[in-house]
Amino acid sequence: MNKILYALLLAIVFILGIASIFYGLFIFWKPIAFIFIGVVLVGIAYLLNQLYTDDSSAERRDK
Repeated sequence: MNKILYALLLAIVFILGIASIFYGLFIFWKPIAFIFIGVVLVGIAYLLNQLYTDDSSAERRDK
């Protein structure tokens, strides 16, 4: 009987631990998503800035 109770307690603690890990990841996911999207948008803006050639700066480089 003691082994059954111990196994049941172990299973309950394991399930609660897994559930709390996934719940914590769910709560933590929203700020990480905003940070990741912000970094992606800054990277896109940087790439677009590098690809855009300004006519006045292109004329200065040619002289």
